[in-house]
Order: sequence, then C-alpha cells, then structure tokens
Amino acid sequence: MGGSMTRTQQGMSLIEVMIATFFLTISLLAVAGSMGAGISATYTTQEQLIAKQKAQEALESVVMARNTQQVGFSQIRNVADGGVIVAGFQPIENMGVDGIPNTSDDAGPVETLTYPGPDGKLGTADDVTVPLTNYKRQITITTLTLPADTTIDPDIVRIDVDVQYVVRGVTKTVRVSSYVSRFS
Repeated sequence: MGGSMTRTQQGMSLIEVMIATFFLTISLLAVAGSMGAGISATYTTQEQLIAKQKAQEALESVVMARNTQQVGFSQIRNVADGGVIVAGFQPIENMGVDGIPNTSDDAGPVETLTYPGPDGKLGTADDVTVPLTNYKRQITITTLTLPADTTIDPDIVRIDVDVQYVVRGVTKTVRVSSYVSRFS
C-alpha cells in the first residue's frame, strides 16, 4: 500500500516522573501521620475513660453515703467547712470504711486495674495489674445560695469531682459535677 506510516512514541520525561514521585511521597506521609495520630488518640482515650470512671465512681459514692446515711448531709462538705472530704488533689487510694473517696480514712495502696494477660482471659496467672499512680482526684463541695438573695441554701450542694491524669507528659483533667440535696 502506498504510503509510509510514521509512528512516534513518547515516554514520560524525567521531570514528570520526579513530580509524580513527589506527590506520591507527600500522600504516603499524610496517611502515615494520620495513622500515628489515630493510635495516639486510642491510647489517650483509654486514659481519659479511666479518669471519667474514677470521677463518676467518687460522685456515686458520695451520693450513696448520703442515701444510706453512712454520713449525714451536713458532713458532705470539705474538711475546712466541717465535713469529711479532704481538699485538694489526692492519690486515688482504696476507700476506707466510710466508703467515700478522698476522706481521712482512705489509706493503703494506690488503686490498681487488672487487664487480661496474653491468654486474653481475666482471672488467670498471666493477668497484668497496673497501679493508678498517674491519677489524682479532687472533690470540691460548694454551697449554693437561694435564688432570691444571698442566703446559703441549707438543702443543696454542688459536688465537683476532678481527676487529673498524665498522658505522655501532658497533664489533663476530667470533671464530673452534680447537685446533691438533703433529701434522697
């Protein structure tokens, strides 16, 4: 057949390959960074969950002591105000006989958490026990005033439970608050 066909083949230039490699590298670094942030967030979430649980546990203990009359409503105060709750951040220790955290009868070792060991079963010899030494708890009791004036309401208090914990050298705080009345 009569004509000659010319075909030209062109490949990618070196510059195009370098630019594509650059964008691929940036994309892979972004993915790796987000994976690292996700793993870090998972670790932080576990520590935060423990702090929230310990704060909620303390609040429930105070309310339960009031409900069972373990302590009277007038004793649900900080020590400086004539109550039983020790002021300031305290180590999270085992509760004393009154069943209320952060009171003067709390003594003994710092509380611990037990996780299943390598066999995945809790209650076996390979379980891992972790002391809560990175946690501190503070219970603050605040009196409230009546809405019409500045008279202190004798029938209700505000309870704030703060738990501080340290994650990778950074101190964080979780707060749980509630109002507790004289009446159950």
